[in-house]
Amino acid sequence: MSAVRELAPSVDRQRILSELRTFARIGYSPDGGINRLAFSRADRQARQVLLHRMRSLGLEPRVDAFGNVFGRLPVAREPDLPPVLVGSHLDAVPGGGRFDGAAGVVAALEVVAAIRQHGLVPRRPVEVVSFACEESSRFGRGTLGSALVAGTVEPEEILELRDARGLTVRRVLELVGLEPDRLALARRRPGDYSAYLELHIEQGRVLEETGARLGIVEAIAAPTRFRLELVGRADHSGATPMPFRRDALAGAAEVILAVERLAREAPGVVGTVGTIRVEPGAINVVPGRAELAIDVRSRDGTTKATVVAALRDEIDGIARRRGLGYALQTLTDEEPVVLHPALAALLERCAQERGAPALRMVSGAGHDAMQMARICPAGMLLVPSREGVSHSRQEWTPPDDIVLGTQILLDAVLHLAEHGVSAS
Repeated sequence: MSAVRELAPSVDRQRILSELRTFARIGYSPDGGINRLAFSRADRQARQVLLHRMRSLGLEPRVDAFGNVFGRLPVAREPDLPPVLVGSHLDAVPGGGRFDGAAGVVAALEVVAAIRQHGLVPRRPVEVVSFACEESSRFGRGTLGSALVAGTVEPEEILELRDARGLTVRRVLELVGLEPDRLALARRRPGDYSAYLELHIEQGRVLEETGARLGIVEAIAAPTRFRLELVGRADHSGATPMPFRRDALAGAAEVILAVERLAREAPGVVGTVGTIRVEPGAINVVPGRAELAIDVRSRDGTTKATVVAALRDEIDGIARRRGLGYALQTLTDEEPVVLHPALAALLERCAQERGAPALRMVSGAGHDAMQMARICPAGMLLVPSREGVSHSRQEWTPPDDIVLGTQILLDAVLHLAEHGVSAS
């Protein structure tokens, strides 16, 4: 590991913070949040800024059919070796924060900037990536760009997903000039990359509570997500006696509480109903329809499956008891992912070399790393989130922690570019 320390230059704090400010201005709203929904105008602007920055650093950029942005550093002693890939995403949830995803892309850019600034010529190429549509906010399913690259989904599985406006993925891609009929070309094979590393904010408060400045991710919990439609009957709220009602919203309330109860009863499981839409939505009308978005997660696939099965039974019972029709659509059903132990060990040793306390942990949030782990060794580094707040304008990570995380990322990338994973 001493070779890492000898090779690695220091990252540039001001350059990192300047890049973060640049991306924070794209999609910024007066209330302080970031609105950069996947494939929106702001998201496309952010990707154009990224392409410009890649070119200025001497990277060879490309954009695939889904809008994933790659930039390869062509300077390498053995350019035909599979590159080390490093990055994250730039899309954001509505009203989100300035660090979620963007911190990882900025850190990846700084890795390349430091290599160029100090005249280093690594053995393997280094490649920066910003994956498209990491957030599930638009289509109810996340990490779509990296899933296509890793081949964990087929194009036909996602092209008919719809957003809140009723637009399909296919139509959105066409509107922004991408190529929905060529998505299969985005796929990469095992061996195309020697490793993938991602820096991300924690989005929880484990690091802050424990006093650790860095988190080394050993596993990523995976979601099962549903869209539930409950159908009753819209009647006059004054003229319809209680025994005659088929209230879809009252049924939805029972489902919401069932999600909470089942998750609380199962160790390591979390359950959330994140959205609810009610029709007709008038104070004097019994709700005739309710649509819920349900998210169940765990690091243990068996436990998660048990909770999901119990929830299906609960929904069926609630609907029968209340005289409601229902349709339950599975949006995604993913397995928890264990990241590469050699990369976790490498990141931990790099942190030790820099005198930084690091904590081995599980990420409860999904990330592109869980997709890339299917085709190459993947590792992930987390930096603290103040009070665990994320997906919010109050999201904050101290600049010193982002700079430290970027330094550890650079150390690890340089080691991998020289020695590969087997020597980690």
